[in-house]
Amino acid sequence: MMHENGKPSKKSKTKRFALAVLFTGCLFLFGCSLDEPAVPEPLESPGSETPIPIAPLETQENSITYLDPSSEMSGEKYMFRAAWLPSVLNLGYPETQGMTAAELKTSFLKILDVYEFYNLNAVIMQVRPSGDALYLSALNPVSPYVTGKVNGSLPFDLLFFAIDETHKRGMEFHAWFNPYRVTVAKEPLKSTEEILDTLSSKNYARLHPEKVLRFDDKLFLNPGDPDTMAFVTQSILEVVSQYDIDAVHLDDYFYPYRSSRQDETGATVPYHFGDDKEDEATFLAHKGSYTDIREWRRNNTYTFVRNLNEAIKDLKPYVKLGVSPFGIWGHADETQGLGSDTPMTSSETYVHAVFADTRKWVKDEIIDYIIPQIYWNFDEASAPYGELATWWAEVVEGTNVSLYIGLANYKVFEAANNPSWQGDTLIKEQLEFNKTLPMIKGASFFSFRYLTPSNKAFSENVPAKESLLKNNAAILEEFRYPAVIPYNDHFEKVGASSPVEIRIENRVLSFKDGYGEFDEVKKTRYFLIYQFPRDDIDPDNPSYIYKKVVYDEEMSRYTVNHLDTDTFVYGVSAFNRLNEESRISVIDMAP
Repeated sequence: MMHENGKPSKKSKTKRFALAVLFTGCLFLFGCSLDEPAVPEPLESPGSETPIPIAPLETQENSITYLDPSSEMSGEKYMFRAAWLPSVLNLGYPETQGMTAAELKTSFLKILDVYEFYNLNAVIMQVRPSGDALYLSALNPVSPYVTGKVNGSLPFDLLFFAIDETHKRGMEFHAWFNPYRVTVAKEPLKSTEEILDTLSSKNYARLHPEKVLRFDDKLFLNPGDPDTMAFVTQSILEVVSQYDIDAVHLDDYFYPYRSSRQDETGATVPYHFGDDKEDEATFLAHKGSYTDIREWRRNNTYTFVRNLNEAIKDLKPYVKLGVSPFGIWGHADETQGLGSDTPMTSSETYVHAVFADTRKWVKDEIIDYIIPQIYWNFDEASAPYGELATWWAEVVEGTNVSLYIGLANYKVFEAANNPSWQGDTLIKEQLEFNKTLPMIKGASFFSFRYLTPSNKAFSENVPAKESLLKNNAAILEEFRYPAVIPYNDHFEKVGASSPVEIRIENRVLSFKDGYGEFDEVKKTRYFLIYQFPRDDIDPDNPSYIYKKVVYDEEMSRYTVNHLDTDTFVYGVSAFNRLNEESRISVIDMAP
C-alpha cells in the first residue's frame, strides 16, 4: 500500500454529535491507548436479542404492509466504508510481534470496536504481506509479524477468529494480499543470496531463487514467470477455499514503482524497473508474439488478475475481487488523452512502472471493485483530488465495477510541512465531494491506526495529533448513521428472503429468519430494524435505521425489546451475503 441524503431526526443527530465530542475529548485529554479501550464504553443498546415470552400470534393486532427496497441504491444509506488494516511492519495488526493468543484476540476485538464506532462496514485486513501468512497455510510460512520468528507457528487460527468476529458485527471481511513482494526493506550491502538466506526455509522465494528479481535493493517474485503467477494464485485460492471471506483484495504492488539513483556525474536521476534489463531473460523466454516488453508486462498483470478472478468464482461465486491501485493510472499527455490531467512529473502505473492497466481491468470487468488510492488533496498540483476522483468516476461509468476511493487520513498527521494537509475537516471535505459523483459508492481509509490517535504511535507531534483528532470527529459526524454496502451489479441477483412470523407485542418486535435452505449466496447474513416516524416511511433515510441484528444459526426467533410503538412504526428486512435486501415488512399496531 502506497504512503499510502437522508432526513436525520434532530434528536438522533444531536446524540451522535455528542458522542463524537465525548470520543474526541477522551482521546485528547486523557490519552487513551489501544492497551485500554480505544473508544468510550458502548452505550446500552436500545434493543436486544434477549428472549422473552411472546403472546400467541392470534392475539396480535398488527397491521403489516410491505415496501420494496430501493433499486437505485443511491443516498447515504448505501455506502461502502472501510479502513485498511496492515500487518506489514506491524502497522496495524498485530500491533507487535510475539503477542500471545489472548493478547491477539483482545487486540482484534478492540480494533473491531473502533470500526463499529465509526459505523464502518468492512475490514480490509492484510493476510499475506510479503510471501508469508497470517493464516494456516501449506504454501507460505507463518508471518514473523505475528510470531517474531522466521520459522514460527501461529498460536491459534488467527484468520478464522478475525473473520468470525468481523461477521458477528455484521461487517464484511476482505482478505488483503500483496502478490509478489518478498522483502520490504532495502538491503544495498547484501547480495540477493544473502537476503534470501534470512527468510524462512519454507518461503517460496528461498526455495526458488530463480523466480526472484531485484530492484532498488528489494526482492520480489517475477510477475512474468508463469510458475510464479500460478503459485501466487494458489496461495490466494488456499484462503478462498478454507476461509469464509467476502472478498480477495489486492494492493498496488505488481512490478516495482520508479525510484531514483545517482548517475556517473553524481546527479540524482529517475530509475525505472527495466533500466538494467532485470526481466529481459524472462521476456525472451515467455514473450510469445509480444515485441514491446512494456506491453508484455501489462499483459502479465492482466492475465494474472483475470485468471485469479475466474478461479475465485469457480470456487465461490459470491467472493468478490477488488484492487487498490495507485491513484494515477496515466497522464493524458502520454496516453492519447485517456489518462488524467496530471503533470508528467508525477508517478503513474501504466507507461513506466507497475504496468497495471487498471483502466482496462475495469472496462473488461475482470474485477468486482476498485479503490484507487487518491492520496492527495484538492490543491496539490501533482495530482489534484477533484481531477482524479472525477477521472475514476468516468472510467467505471457504464461498467458493473464498483468504485470506492482510498483516502489518506495518515497525511493529516504527517502534514507539518505540507499546507495542503493542514486543516480540521480535510477528509470530510473529500467525502462530501464524493457525493457529487454518483459512481463513487464509498471509501476506505489508509489506515486504520490513524482513526485511533490514542495509539502510542501518536504520542509526539501534538499539533498534528490535535488536527487528526478534529478530522476524526468530522468523519464521525459524516458517518453518524449506519450504512449498508451497496449491491455489486457484477453479480446476478438471487433474492433475499423476508423475515417471517413478524409481530409486535408489549413493545417487543419478534420474527424468524425466512430462509430455510442451504445456498450460501441466499442465506441471510443480517436483518435491519427500521424505526419510522408515522408521517415518513422512508427506508432510504439512514437516520431511520434502528438496529442491525446479525444472523445466528442458533437463534430460532429474534426479539428486539423496548420499542416506542406509541410514536414510531417499525420495519424489518433481511440481507443476504451479496447485500441484497428483501422486501421490508412494516409493522404498525392497530389503533
